[in-house]
Amino acid sequence: MKNTIIIVTLLLAAHCQGQGYRQTIQKRMDSLVEAKAIPGVIIGVYEQGRKEYITAGYPIPDAKQVFDSTMQLEIGSITKTFTSYILSAILRENMIADTDGIGKYLPDSVSRNKAVASIQFIQLMNHTSGLPRLATNMGNPKSFLQPYADYDQNKLFSYLSKAAPDTHRKVNYSNLGLTLAGVLAERISGKSYESLLKNYITGPWGLEHTGMTVNKSLPSSIGYFNGTPAEYWNMNGLGGAGEIKSTARDILAYLEQMLAHAHEAFIQNLITPTASIDERLKVAKGWHVLETKDQPPIYWHNGGTYGFSTFCGFDKSNNKAVFVAINAFAKNALADQAGISILRALKNKKLNE
Repeated sequence: MKNTIIIVTLLLAAHCQGQGYRQTIQKRMDSLVEAKAIPGVIIGVYEQGRKEYITAGYPIPDAKQVFDSTMQLEIGSITKTFTSYILSAILRENMIADTDGIGKYLPDSVSRNKAVASIQFIQLMNHTSGLPRLATNMGNPKSFLQPYADYDQNKLFSYLSKAAPDTHRKVNYSNLGLTLAGVLAERISGKSYESLLKNYITGPWGLEHTGMTVNKSLPSSIGYFNGTPAEYWNMNGLGGAGEIKSTARDILAYLEQMLAHAHEAFIQNLITPTASIDERLKVAKGWHVLETKDQPPIYWHNGGTYGFSTFCGFDKSNNKAVFVAINAFAKNALADQAGISILRALKNKKLNE
């Protein structure tokens, strides 16, 4: 947390003194690498048609290979924004209301559990389903670095058939809920998540290096779990909550498309808050919304795997977006604060002003 405060302080100081943001950010990221607080970082900034990348450290430290925008990495729970887009599109095409119960789209063994059957689609996407963060029957005794690899649909449906969601259904962040959202998208459409991802997002938006599996033709950043190289997660066909692999260039292109379509009814519906955590932090369909007095809303999500800590966000009022990826576990405080601070600092300025 101390490091995040320093980042915010430096950015605000640069704003007051009229210094270049890129120079300030670069200096701070370099200092974090030199202090061995992080192995490496890549920050992508989009502003009104222009893209720029800031890097520090190494994605492959032993080879001293530097980050670039085409290097593969895990985006973690940013995947949830993709899943919510896909499920919302499928519901619209099939004329299914997002307030409908999910029961009739699930196996009989699950639909007989009325507490689960009555959950609405929208409640999966805005984390008000009452489902816990993770299913209690999840875990991989063979490898703690692959916590999802031993979990399949049979185990998921077995859990849901007996699950007792919290009936108060306030916001409770649930990986399980978005996993189920991805499964429902598959069951309603009759297509795999991978094909839905390609049909709805990566194909139309030109995200050539974004998918559920490791692309062996691309260089891949090493991610670190407490200093040890971590495996990329295999989520065994249940990856709607966090399995996407991508590049900084693709995620910045994704955010650019969100900005380009932000005033269209479908995207507006996707990013309009439908639940509240507190006065400032709201939840939409897969997106978090930060609402601060006298500031434009920031639409964002972060992600964490055992190898990466990521953040993406955009400010549609000022047509700006930021992606941050640190190749280490549990560095989300740094990634979040850097991303949000850059968006705030760039509200009325360009990166190098």
